[in-house]
Amino acid sequence: MISLKHHNRYMKRIVLLCLLILATCLVGCGKKEKSKEEANYTGTLVFAYGDNYVTKGEVYIYLNTLAERYEKQYGEYVWDTTITKEGHEEPITMEEAVREETVAEIVRVKTLVAQAESFKVFLTEADEVALEEQAKEFYDGLTDADISKMELSEDIVYKVLCENEIANRVEDRLLLDNPVEVSDEEARMTTFYDMYFSCYTMDENGLITPFTEEEKKVQYENALSACSTLATANIDEDREAENIANLAEYYKLEEAGEYTISPQDILDTYGQDIYDLLYSMKPGDYSGVMETEYGYHVFQMIALTDQKATQARKEIMTDEAINEQLSSSLSAWKKKIDSEFSYPESVDMNVYNSITIN
Repeated sequence: MISLKHHNRYMKRIVLLCLLILATCLVGCGKKEKSKEEANYTGTLVFAYGDNYVTKGEVYIYLNTLAERYEKQYGEYVWDTTITKEGHEEPITMEEAVREETVAEIVRVKTLVAQAESFKVFLTEADEVALEEQAKEFYDGLTDADISKMELSEDIVYKVLCENEIANRVEDRLLLDNPVEVSDEEARMTTFYDMYFSCYTMDENGLITPFTEEEKKVQYENALSACSTLATANIDEDREAENIANLAEYYKLEEAGEYTISPQDILDTYGQDIYDLLYSMKPGDYSGVMETEYGYHVFQMIALTDQKATQARKEIMTDEAINEQLSSSLSAWKKKIDSEFSYPESVDMNVYNSITIN
């Protein structure tokens, strides 16, 4: 009797354990199904990114908007070209590049939208009305064939427009909270003329042959003569003889020319001595004959800070700094949203490749 009681208790425990396991499985299945229902997407799924389910119609809008931008910039034959792209061992077609960039853009927008609440970004009723009008205009411009084949609706167009507007505002707030500033000194560009007497030859294969000592001596004497001409012309105010470009042409100096480069580039190209010399000069000044590993030089300072070039470089540097800041923030947010997402592994390429570029 005792052994039977133990046996009954043991069997009851097994049954209870099985029921618990079954209940857990059912709850687990229920959660999975519920999650899918909560996604509330319609249409054929192209990829999932975190809790975002991106369907055929949505991808179609992004893909063709980006493709249209490329055609405007590079012409209608852009699709006949191949490019070298980071992450690819071999060149890829422009269409492949645009398809990859499209997914990256969608992920970027979804990532920024996910930060809207923390940045206190939202759309007003007026914003929504304006975006509804834009969505209707866009949708009315689609063909019936595209609407049917690409599973498009006015709601999908509206969703894409809303998310892009929110993403742009999050970006703006991010930059407003963390402003990017590039000073004129950081962006500084200097313009000077380098009357360069080279002391080597280079053949069509890039083979360099240094001048003999005798040939170098001739070049040095030419540089001294040119320097003397410039000095004399400056004293006599002979503007014709003072033109350093004309003088370089007289000596047939094919590699002489005017350069607009940054202080760092000057240092890297010419070395510390030339760097110090150039920044000790005033606009219009000529240097004496300077020797580098390349040969002999006579410099004329044109602008210690070239305002136009400096402003252009400042804009480029600012854009680069902004992109770097955005990239850093996006990278951190993406890891939190979906650290396992990658292209093309996370994308249903069969579905994606069925989406046409018009």
